[in-house]
Formats: sequence, C-alpha cells, structure tokens
Amino acid sequence: MSNAMYIHVPFCDSICAYCDFERCKKHPLLTSRWLDVIIKDIQDRKDEPIQTLYIGGGTPTSLSYDELEILLSACDCFKPVEYTIEANIENLTKDKIMLLKQHGVNRISLGVQSLNDHLIQIIERHHSASDIFSKIDEIYACGIENISVDMIYGLPTQSLDIWLADLEQIASNKKISHVSIYSLTIEENSAFGRKKIEKVSDELDEKMYFEGIRVLESFGFEQYEISNFCRYGRYSRHNSAYWKYDDFIGIGAGAYGKEEHIYYHWPFRLNDYIKGTLKREETKLTKADEMFEMIMMGLRMKQGVSLERFNLVFHEDLRKVFHEAIEKHVRSNHLEIMNGHLRCTCEGWAILNSILIDFME
Repeated sequence: MSNAMYIHVPFCDSICAYCDFERCKKHPLLTSRWLDVIIKDIQDRKDEPIQTLYIGGGTPTSLSYDELEILLSACDCFKPVEYTIEANIENLTKDKIMLLKQHGVNRISLGVQSLNDHLIQIIERHHSASDIFSKIDEIYACGIENISVDMIYGLPTQSLDIWLADLEQIASNKKISHVSIYSLTIEENSAFGRKKIEKVSDELDEKMYFEGIRVLESFGFEQYEISNFCRYGRYSRHNSAYWKYDDFIGIGAGAYGKEEHIYYHWPFRLNDYIKGTLKREETKLTKADEMFEMIMMGLRMKQGVSLERFNLVFHEDLRKVFHEAIEKHVRSNHLEIMNGHLRCTCEGWAILNSILIDFME
C-alpha cells in the first residue's frame, strides 16, 4: 500500500509562456464532468493509508469555490500528515484559503517564479510583485503557516542581480518556509518554444544556481535536495517520497504513479478520461531498473541513498552492485559515503547527470 498520493488538476485560467505541462484552459462544463470522474477515482482509493496528499496541476485554485469544495470533500476520507495544494496568486481568494484550511490543507505551494514586474509580464502571469506578499500575508493570517514558493532562473532578459534581489526578498520573509528554484527549460510546445525564445547562457545559468544557494543559506534556508530549500524543518514530505523511491499513487489524466514495481502514466486525454475509456500506460520495472532509479532519485537529496534501505529493498549491497561507479567518483571527490549513505559532494551535485551515466553501465 502507498502512503503518498498525487491528484492532477489539469485546468488553468491562462497558460504561462514557459509551461508545457499537461493542462488546458478551464471550461465549466468540462470541469463538471471531470469532477464526477475524479471523485470516483479518489473514492476507489479511500482505504489507502495516505500520509502525504498533493494536489497539483495545472492550477488547482483555478477551480471555482464550489468546484474546489467538491474536490476537497472527496479527499476528506484521508487524514494526511502533510496536505499540499498548488496555487496561483491571481485565483487564490481568501474564501478559497479558508476552504482549504477547513478541509485540512496545511501546506500551500505558490507559483511565484519572479518578483520582477517586467519578467512577470514576459512569462504571461497576471499579478504584480506587490500582490505576492499580500497573498502570503493572507494565507498566513488564515492559519496555513507552511508556505512554499517556486522561483525560476534563466528567464529571458533576467540578470544575475535581478535573480538575487528576488531571492533576497523571498528569503527575508519569515512567513515563507520553503523555496524551490528551477532553471528555465524551453519546451518545444510552450509559448517560449514556439517563439524560439532563448534562455540565458549556460555560464550565467550555473552562476544563478550557485549564487542562489548562497543567498538562501545566508537567510537560514537548508538545501536538502538539488532544487529545494527549507527552514523550520519544513521539507516537502511528499516530494521526499519520490526522492526516496517510495511507491506513490497518481490520480487523474496527466498523473504519474509507481506501485508494486510498475511505473504508470495516465495520458492527458480528457475526453477519454471523462468517458471512462482512458487506459494507463505502464512500464514494468525490473530489479536493475529499480536499483538504478533509487540511486538516480536518492542522489538528488543532500542526505543521499541509505545503504541499509537499499539492502532491505533489494537484498544487495549497494557498494558491491555499483562498485566501479562509486570508486571512480569517490576518488574524484564527486561522491562520498557518510553516516550510512552514499551521497554527492557539492562538486558532485553540479555534475549529477554525468555521474549517473556511470551507474547505468
């Protein structure tokens, strides 16, 4: 049985310029029909011992108050320790915040991306920088005190100074307990991709990442994963389930899951989903697949991969299975074994993709 559940809400009020996620613009009739199906899917899993519940998208808060209440009510059968919902500034009203609180949501992940009004316009968001901090104050005042924000670096025309100034404002706000930073990826089917927009140079992109780490740590944030930072001990329990390679349930068109040695994806075909004819795409994972993927995900975390847990799951000694790759990168100071974990050094994190190639051989 799985302890983590992800529910995908595919609707958005508008589409951001960088986005190529599985989403579409919201339509009331389509949303109503989708709700009927996803509620049934949620109820089919009501007996799962869920510890972390994450509602993402898309933009879950693009749902109307009544639609959101229907979705949240369907999830009342779960009593998760961590209950997260993704939200955008422009459609998270005070009434919706209070509704989330009423149904047990205790963590909000805000899609902020930038505090620079010019960049906010470039990525086609519909709020101002001042709106962001007003909304954070409102969320906190309503009693949801675990607030995470997403930030993007490498945006067109974004300078290092603009990026670091944004992070300093975010990190100096004591109501924010978690920050995720992501390098812009230009996806072919996004507005940026169609317009042939180019991101900043690789050199600047790397500098933004490492200087961003420095700024966040100077304000008391701990980096616990490549892109994620927290204070007050408020790391993302749900995302940590992914990085520790635990099983997780995926519900809704566009969702991914992993259960009983099967990795699956519900394709983003809403009409098929609504009609009940959508079939999930499955990949049967071999032992070799799972051993590599536990390494791939675990090395993203500062703590690394537990040697004991690897042995417990696979009945194999991690140090023997991947002896050559480990020895090579320990000698080059990219990996180390510490406190019963195989983990990246600071130098190793910067070239993790290259390190992982050696674990595939």
